[in-house]
Amino acid sequence: MKKFIARFLLLTAIIMLLASTAFAAVNGVADLKSAKVGVEAGSVSELSVRDVLKDNRENIFTYDSVEALVTALRDKKIDAAVLDETPARYFAINYDDLRILPEALQTYLMGIAFKKGNALCNDVNKALTELKDDGTLARIIANNMHSESNPEDIDLNKDAKNGKLWVGCSAVFPPYEVRTEKGFAGIDVELSAAIAKKLDKELVMVDYRFDLLPEALETGRIDMICSAFTISEARSEFMDFTDPYDADQEVILVLADK
Repeated sequence: MKKFIARFLLLTAIIMLLASTAFAAVNGVADLKSAKVGVEAGSVSELSVRDVLKDNRENIFTYDSVEALVTALRDKKIDAAVLDETPARYFAINYDDLRILPEALQTYLMGIAFKKGNALCNDVNKALTELKDDGTLARIIANNMHSESNPEDIDLNKDAKNGKLWVGCSAVFPPYEVRTEKGFAGIDVELSAAIAKKLDKELVMVDYRFDLLPEALETGRIDMICSAFTISEARSEFMDFTDPYDADQEVILVLADK
């Protein structure tokens, strides 16, 4: 009888342990409230998830890069990842164990950010409009969705007569920006290079942690932020933005077998 009780208690303990580490099934926004949710630190996604998990914020896990976020999901450290649709589609295309849920959190616009009052914003906005109108921007976005661009193929406009264009990004966010041994690549890098060419400036990309980009802009270490940066009312109080160059939405990425 004692052996039976001991085995029963052991079995009960095992069941409780498995239950405590079980993964929550996430099939929509409502399910996030009882799940372990990962986001990129300092992103708009983090703010959105904090709003959804008002009473359960201890279940929000932040990561310094979208790649670390996706790795955590694939390693089953979190139940779901909330991020921009474009990088989510990039990872879903390249990893067949991931899928995007149909329900999105919110839609927003991306722009290039400048320190308040910087006249360079107008020049960049004009160049951006031209790149939209001639189809260059659309080609850049399409070309980067299935594979990363080659840094060596991106024209940085070396030794341009109008000086340098210092652009801040967080180069851990494919397909928008990545950093390899050969240099920077991605949608925002190619877009910045095309803008620099029109301004006859040499492009210099500077890599920062995403949440440190506003400080780098404010202190003058960079001229602009081009890093899948969301245009928001709060940011517009101390930054100027170009017209939007891309629209995206926050989506939920989960394991395909869930």
